[in-house]
Amino acid sequence: MKRMMKARMCVLLLAATAAIPVHAEMVWNPPWVENPSDPQWFGGVATHQRWEFAENPGFPVAMDNPFGQPYVDFSLATYPDIVIGPDGQTLIPTWHIDQDGGGLFVYVPNNPLPNARKSIFIQITSDKGPLLGSPSSSPTGTVSYPKPAINHNGTGWYTYTARIDLDFNPIEEYIFYNFPASTNISELVVDTICVPEPAATAGLLAMIAPVLTRRKPRGT
Repeated sequence: MKRMMKARMCVLLLAATAAIPVHAEMVWNPPWVENPSDPQWFGGVATHQRWEFAENPGFPVAMDNPFGQPYVDFSLATYPDIVIGPDGQTLIPTWHIDQDGGGLFVYVPNNPLPNARKSIFIQITSDKGPLLGSPSSSPTGTVSYPKPAINHNGTGWYTYTARIDLDFNPIEEYIFYNFPASTNISELVVDTICVPEPAATAGLLAMIAPVLTRRKPRGT
């Protein structure tokens, strides 16, 4: 499957590359950005990638991922479309799921160093109302929905979030998001973080604490 996906993305690389303005919608920050002082994220290594589906939709319009090139495979019953966006006025490029339904395969390379766990935070903006399909991943993780859907100006467009937690740290993951028929998707954001065991972090802090708190000898 990986070879097939990479071959499809090579075709996308050869597609037209003319740029059009991006149209970022309202998105939630992942918890490690919203609450960076939360000790559970201490020592984590994060990535960020954002897609807005224009001329060359497979590759992010913005990313911070030092581990490789993330991409989206659009081969599952989808095609590009132009529709009225979340502001209710502007025409924007989207990726359209056809009448049989379909989905997106998302590839994200990640930290190759061993860590105890990984969290994946997904944000999707689509015109399918307050309810949407669900993501899955390979390797498989636990899926939850951490944020309420945001309604954009009463237009029928919503931004949704989901989170996938893995109890280990694969160096890459494939995320599949399944959508109902006739869905337009205008934006996809994927944030990840690989974090060590809290016990390992606590052990490190215990080792360095005496150095940090050691008093200087008093003068005579």
